[in-house]
Amino acid sequence: MAAKSRTTISSNMVEGLIDDVLEVIAETIEDGEFPEIGYFGSSKRNIRFEQNEGYLPVDEKASFLDGRRVDSAKTIASLIYALSRFREHLDQGMSMSLRDFYYMHKVKRVQDVFNIKDQNETNRLVNLCERILRIDGDSVPREEFGVVSSPKGTFYGDVTLSDLSKKKINCSAAGEYGWFISSRPFEVTIHDLNIDAAVFVEKEAMARNLIELGVPEELDIGVGALFGQPGRNMRAWIRRLSQQGIPILVLVDMSPWSLRIFSTIKSNSIELSNIRGLSAPDAKLIGLTSEDFWSKNGMLNDVEHSLEKMSKSDIRCAKQNRNIPAIGEDPVLKHENEEILKKRKKGELEAFKAFELPLRELKQKYIQYIQTKAASFDINLM
Repeated sequence: MAAKSRTTISSNMVEGLIDDVLEVIAETIEDGEFPEIGYFGSSKRNIRFEQNEGYLPVDEKASFLDGRRVDSAKTIASLIYALSRFREHLDQGMSMSLRDFYYMHKVKRVQDVFNIKDQNETNRLVNLCERILRIDGDSVPREEFGVVSSPKGTFYGDVTLSDLSKKKINCSAAGEYGWFISSRPFEVTIHDLNIDAAVFVEKEAMARNLIELGVPEELDIGVGALFGQPGRNMRAWIRRLSQQGIPILVLVDMSPWSLRIFSTIKSNSIELSNIRGLSAPDAKLIGLTSEDFWSKNGMLNDVEHSLEKMSKSDIRCAKQNRNIPAIGEDPVLKHENEEILKKRKKGELEAFKAFELPLRELKQKYIQYIQTKAASFDINLM
């Protein structure tokens, strides 16, 4: 079954939707009734997992904000304030950060009413707005009503695009790291894609080394730096490239935490299952894998001594992974998780430096590794 495509959303559509919600609430109150607002939550009862699509929302068990209850009445009042501010910013072509939104609640007259204690409360309110605002059955991502994150993640390679500034950019000429991923990648216009694959690396240092050594030019690939767990903008960009037919290759540490990073790229997450366009089901894990260190011909078995012992926290994470559908029900990830749990050891991308190779040879080591792993998925990088 093909994954449902993401609905194209314009700012006018979002403004109209906000107006409709506010109008219905106002009319209900004017009629002397208590407003009641339904939404679908983010728990295991509201999702299903499929190997070829990842986490998908199941809209069967709705929750409700009932204006007759004190806590719900406060939430509805907060919702009205939030939607009004979002509408105001959209009308002016402005965005805000999650931190901005929190500080809007520190205005004395607002704080006196809502008594917000910390940013977690306002973050949950933004999440609630995503679930209440829906177009064609899909939740409206917060980026579409102007609540964006600071850019996290970079991409380097021969890809020419126009971002939200409308300026034409080649990602291999946008700075030492490449292009800082837009807050709304689905609104980026791609003009040229001259890469044969895209390699996304968990750690910024290794991604930077690949760029410094000229590996992207040598293999005609793009290189993305995830900076740890990828943000929503990076995951949307990865999905965008995947939909353009670019093979997605992911290079992370050999650890239970890194398996979660990869599973999020491939399958999205339970929490954000209602947001379309954040998964790349065709993404391939190319490393680090247990066979790199523990098989007879593993490409990193000469530096098996560089492995570190798993901490109690690592072991607890690996055991919890068994109950995460995107890991426990994926044959590859399940195998990797069980191997590192059995060995009680983890490997990091910095292991390549443990070869103590001259830079020219290190470059060839990186190239050989990426080519060999890509070839295992019938992806030819020459």
